[in-house]
Amino acid sequence: MRTTIHLGNALKGLGICALIGGVTTFLNTMAPKFYKATGFDAQMELIYNPIYAARQWVLLVHPYVTLMLALGLLLALFHRGPGRTSSAFIFAFAEKMTEFLLGTLILFVVNGVWKTGYLAGDGLIPAQVYKSRIESFYDLLGGCFFLLWIMYILSTGLFAACLKWNNKKERLIVITSVVTILLTVCMMLGRYAGQSAWTTPFIKYGYGPILTLHRVLIGLWLIQEGRRWATQKRRSNA
Repeated sequence: MRTTIHLGNALKGLGICALIGGVTTFLNTMAPKFYKATGFDAQMELIYNPIYAARQWVLLVHPYVTLMLALGLLLALFHRGPGRTSSAFIFAFAEKMTEFLLGTLILFVVNGVWKTGYLAGDGLIPAQVYKSRIESFYDLLGGCFFLLWIMYILSTGLFAACLKWNNKKERLIVITSVVTILLTVCMMLGRYAGQSAWTTPFIKYGYGPILTLHRVLIGLWLIQEGRRWATQKRRSNA
């Protein structure tokens, strides 16, 4: 009984993390709408824009809370499909650790050292050297998106495969899972297959809101599952 109650409490805590993940998703996708830069120098000066700067810290927190979301799904669904849920969590772990590494590098190296050095022009390292480093990093970042998107598709698809279609709340999560997977495929087509002309509107207007909704739904469901696990066990031992 005690173990089950502890699991219920864990699911509620992880559900709260998922809700925070929904908030960070919303902030990450909405913040770029409030700043714009044209040209390399203007893009470098964004480090002094408070909205841009705040978003970099949100991006550092975001992988942790969304990884806790994946852990919550693993614990809640493991009994339905041990292989699928374990694999899904491994893919989610790879995605979130990559995000965390990239976020750390951007915040403390690219922005904190290279961009500030480029703008300061202190003469110790030529500005062109900083520019070359920054451009090389963003070339590598573009390649990392492929890994992030593939890991997301696999983890989200496997978790969704363990949810029940005849349960209304779980059905909503399945639907938003499918939609976010399709939008992720659109991003891949736009970046790697030259299809951005028709994929961009879907991504621009749909990706942020639907992914936010998806994570909020998961958070609410995990909290509900946590309560159900604890209450059901208490009743069975009454």
